[in-house]
Amino acid sequence: EKILGLLWPERDLERARKSLAQAVYALRRELGSEDLIVGVNELRLGWEGLTSDLAEFRAALGADQPAEAVAHYVGPFLDGVYIDEAPEFERWAATERAALAHDYVVAVERLAREADRNGEHRAAVGWWRRLANADPLNGKVALGLMLALRATGDRGGALQHYRVYE
Repeated sequence: EKILGLLWPERDLERARKSLAQAVYALRRELGSEDLIVGVNELRLGWEGLTSDLAEFRAALGADQPAEAVAHYVGPFLDGVYIDEAPEFERWAATERAALAHDYVVAVERLAREADRNGEHRAAVGWWRRLANADPLNGKVALGLMLALRATGDRGGALQHYRVYE
């Protein structure tokens, strides 16, 4: 019923159920698997053999492997996915999108700081650049990138980034 309310809030319960049944049928047919979506009244995903960048991202974070987690982050959650007249879905997606983006930034910043500490200045520049792309207005990130560039001997690059940030 939550899915019905998220996807078809304007429809009565019976019409929403029929829309969901049609969507599930189309998904099963398109994906060529009856086992992917299990159930009729209570739906479950059949996760056996399935992976996703989101699941791998979260698993890597949980295993304290920030480099692996960052490798699985490919952009904002459900980027470009909007469902007309489903404000609850939009709120949920926006909340998830923000939380995942935050986790990504925290992981990349950790990698940047570790590279700085270990004297791996070129790697640090790469990590700080990722952060600058994710949050171009963040002064702490701009400073981190400039310091990393200076540490590699690229003072001109550091000054150029200062101008861009300014």
